[in-house]
Amino acid sequence: MKITLAIAATLLFTFGAWAEDSDEVKNCLQHWGTHPFGKTEPHFRTISSKVRVMGVGGEITDAAHTDKPEIILIKPAVNVMSKSIMTLSNPNGWYCMKGKVDVMGKTEININCTAHLASSNDSVTVAGSDNNETGVTVFGKSVVNKIGCATK
Repeated sequence: MKITLAIAATLLFTFGAWAEDSDEVKNCLQHWGTHPFGKTEPHFRTISSKVRVMGVGGEITDAAHTDKPEIILIKPAVNVMSKSIMTLSNPNGWYCMKGKVDVMGKTEININCTAHLASSNDSVTVAGSDNNETGVTVFGKSVVNKIGCATK
Protein backbone atom coordinates (compact mmCIF):
# COMPACT_ATOMS: atom_id res chain seq x y z
CA MET A 1 0.00 0.00 0.00
CA LYS A 2 2.82 2.42 0.91
CA ILE A 3 4.64 1.61 -2.31
CA THR A 4 1.48 2.26 -4.34
CA LEU A 5 1.02 5.61 -2.63
CA ALA A 6 4.68 6.49 -3.23
CA ILE A 7 4.35 5.63 -6.93
CA ALA A 8 1.14 7.64 -7.26
CA ALA A 9 2.64 10.65 -5.48
CA THR A 10 5.75 10.47 -7.64
CA LEU A 11 3.74 10.33 -10.86
CA LEU A 12 1.57 13.26 -9.78
CA PHE A 13 4.70 15.23 -8.92
CA THR A 14 6.29 14.37 -12.25
CA PHE A 15 3.34 15.16 -14.51
CA GLY A 16 1.73 17.78 -12.27
CA ALA A 17 2.53 21.49 -12.18
CA TRP A 18 5.37 21.75 -14.73
CA ALA A 19 6.48 25.09 -16.06
CA GLU A 20 6.25 25.78 -19.77
CA ASP A 21 8.77 23.91 -21.91
CA SER A 22 10.73 27.06 -22.71
CA ASP A 23 11.13 27.74 -18.98
CA GLU A 24 12.46 24.20 -18.53
CA VAL A 25 15.01 24.78 -21.29
CA LYS A 26 16.06 28.07 -19.66
CA ASN A 27 16.62 26.17 -16.39
CA CYS A 28 18.91 23.73 -18.19
CA LEU A 29 20.82 26.60 -19.81
CA GLN A 30 21.43 28.02 -16.33
CA HIS A 31 22.69 24.62 -15.12
CA TRP A 32 25.14 24.44 -18.02
CA GLY A 33 26.40 27.98 -17.44
CA THR A 34 28.50 28.32 -20.59
CA HIS A 35 26.71 27.27 -23.76
CA PRO A 36 26.58 28.27 -27.46
CA PHE A 37 22.96 29.49 -27.34
CA GLY A 38 21.72 33.07 -27.14
CA LYS A 39 19.88 34.63 -24.21
CA THR A 40 16.60 35.08 -26.10
CA GLU A 41 14.02 32.35 -26.57
CA PRO A 42 16.14 29.33 -27.56
CA HIS A 43 14.91 26.99 -30.31
CA PHE A 44 14.73 23.37 -29.26
CA ARG A 45 13.51 19.98 -30.39
CA THR A 46 11.35 17.79 -28.16
CA ILE A 47 11.41 14.06 -27.44
CA SER A 48 8.08 12.79 -26.12
CA SER A 49 7.40 11.19 -22.74
CA LYS A 50 7.89 7.46 -22.22
CA VAL A 51 6.51 5.22 -19.49
CA ARG A 52 7.83 1.74 -18.74
CA VAL A 53 6.14 -0.45 -16.12
CA MET A 54 7.25 -4.01 -15.33
CA GLY A 55 9.14 -4.26 -18.61
CA VAL A 56 6.31 -2.97 -20.78
CA GLY A 57 6.54 0.41 -22.48
CA GLY A 58 8.79 2.54 -24.62
CA GLU A 59 12.38 3.65 -24.32
CA ILE A 60 13.92 6.95 -25.36
CA THR A 61 16.28 6.91 -28.34
CA ASP A 62 17.68 9.92 -30.19
CA ALA A 63 19.67 8.88 -33.25
CA ALA A 64 19.78 12.34 -34.86
CA HIS A 65 23.17 13.85 -35.67
CA THR A 66 23.26 17.60 -36.23
CA ASP A 67 26.08 19.71 -37.63
CA LYS A 68 25.51 22.48 -35.08
CA PRO A 69 24.69 22.47 -31.35
CA GLU A 70 21.04 21.65 -30.71
CA ILE A 71 18.93 21.74 -27.56
CA ILE A 72 16.78 18.65 -27.12
CA LEU A 73 14.10 18.71 -24.42
CA ILE A 74 13.26 15.24 -23.12
CA LYS A 75 9.73 15.14 -21.71
CA PRO A 76 9.23 13.25 -18.42
CA ALA A 77 10.21 9.58 -18.44
CA VAL A 78 8.78 7.17 -15.87
CA ASN A 79 10.23 3.76 -15.09
CA VAL A 80 8.52 1.48 -12.54
CA MET A 81 9.91 -1.97 -11.68
CA SER A 82 11.83 -2.16 -14.98
CA LYS A 83 15.15 -1.48 -16.61
CA SER A 84 14.98 1.40 -19.05
CA ILE A 85 17.72 2.48 -21.44
CA MET A 86 17.95 5.97 -22.93
CA THR A 87 20.22 6.34 -25.94
CA LEU A 88 21.19 9.94 -26.68
CA SER A 89 23.54 9.80 -29.69
CA ASN A 90 23.74 13.35 -31.05
CA PRO A 91 27.36 14.52 -30.58
CA ASN A 92 26.11 18.13 -30.78
CA GLY A 93 23.17 17.45 -28.48
CA TRP A 94 22.45 19.54 -25.40
CA TYR A 95 19.94 17.25 -23.69
CA CYS A 96 17.59 18.86 -21.17
CA MET A 97 15.60 16.39 -19.08
CA LYS A 98 12.27 17.78 -17.97
CA GLY A 99 11.86 14.94 -15.52
CA LYS A 100 12.77 11.33 -14.88
CA VAL A 101 11.30 9.00 -12.26
CA ASP A 102 12.60 5.56 -11.29
CA VAL A 103 10.61 3.55 -8.76
CA MET A 104 12.12 0.15 -7.97
CA GLY A 105 13.81 0.24 -11.36
CA LYS A 106 16.99 1.20 -13.16
CA THR A 107 17.54 3.77 -15.87
CA GLU A 108 20.72 3.65 -17.89
CA ILE A 109 21.43 6.79 -19.91
CA ASN A 110 23.93 6.22 -22.72
CA ILE A 111 24.97 9.63 -24.04
CA ASN A 112 27.46 10.58 -26.73
CA CYS A 113 30.83 11.54 -25.29
CA THR A 114 30.66 15.14 -26.56
CA ALA A 115 26.97 15.72 -25.78
CA HIS A 116 25.71 17.58 -22.71
CA LEU A 117 23.06 16.59 -20.17
CA ALA A 118 21.22 18.58 -17.52
CA SER A 119 18.01 18.26 -15.55
CA SER A 120 15.69 21.25 -15.51
CA ASN A 121 14.53 20.39 -11.98
CA ASP A 122 16.10 19.42 -8.70
CA SER A 123 16.82 15.73 -8.15
CA VAL A 124 15.71 13.48 -5.30
CA THR A 125 17.04 10.04 -4.39
CA VAL A 126 15.40 7.84 -1.73
CA ALA A 127 17.05 4.52 -0.85
CA GLY A 128 18.74 4.36 -4.25
CA SER A 129 21.54 5.85 -6.32
CA ASP A 130 21.76 8.41 -9.11
CA ASN A 131 25.30 9.17 -10.28
CA ASN A 132 24.32 12.31 -12.21
CA GLU A 133 21.32 13.76 -10.35
CA THR A 134 18.97 13.30 -13.30
CA GLY A 135 15.59 13.08 -11.58
CA VAL A 136 13.61 11.27 -8.89
CA THR A 137 14.87 7.83 -7.85
CA VAL A 138 13.03 5.74 -5.25
CA PHE A 139 14.42 2.29 -4.42
CA GLY A 140 16.19 2.35 -7.76
CA LYS A 141 19.28 3.30 -9.64
CA SER A 142 20.17 5.76 -12.40
CA VAL A 143 23.45 5.56 -14.31
CA VAL A 144 24.89 7.86 -16.99
CA ASN A 145 27.42 6.32 -19.40
CA LYS A 146 29.44 8.33 -21.92
CA ILE A 147 29.62 6.46 -25.24
CA GLY A 148 31.76 6.94 -28.35
CA CYS A 149 34.73 8.43 -26.50
CA ALA A 150 38.07 8.04 -28.24
CA THR A 151 40.51 6.04 -26.16
CA LYS A 152 44.11 7.17 -26.00
